Amino acid sequence: MYWVMFSERKNEQDAILSGVPALIEDLDLEFDQGIHITGSLPVIEYEVEEDDEFNNLTDSLVAPGFNGILGNERVVKALRDLGANNIQEFPVLLKSINNDQNCSDYMLINVIGDADIIDYDKSDISLFESGNVRSIDSLSFIDTSNITLHYIFRLSSCLPIVIAHDKVKQAFEANNITGFTFYKPEEFSL
Repeated sequence: MYWVMFSERKNEQDAILSGVPALIEDLDLEFDQGIHITGSLPVIEYEVEEDDEFNNLTDSLVAPGFNGILGNERVVKALRDLGANNIQEFPVLLKSINNDQNCSDYMLINVIGDADIIDYDKSDISLFESGNVRSIDSLSFIDTSNITLHYIFRLSSCLPIVIAHDKVKQAFEANNITGFTFYKPEEFSL
């Protein structure tokens, strides 16, 4: 079974980053397109902004401006232990976080690869003329039992959405990894 994996706050105390790191903006980097990033990058630094909230640091932080999954070492380890070989990690330095301390525990995780597993006849979605997803009221996936897929990948027609195998969900739950919500496809809306 596959789930929609979403970085999401569980309560108002969970941290959220609202800005875009200068390096990502300057180099126009996209970590949410399912494409391998080539070359080496320096540490991605992010200076905490006035409207960022830092009460509770979860294992995955809601950070839309990072264009990828901002997760700590526990997230990366759980994925690597499963055999997820289609991810890249880029070090992140969060500056002036708790009491003006710096935090280097996080990585920007690039999920490489995508697949289109939407059952369009059974899903309640609207599409752009290009065929990409405009909005989702409910998803349904095709039978994937005879398809070779990664444990984690992006949805082809809506690349920012990450799809995760049930083994990822189980591993995250077993390791008490926080900051993610796993949605059954039919319960996910966007």
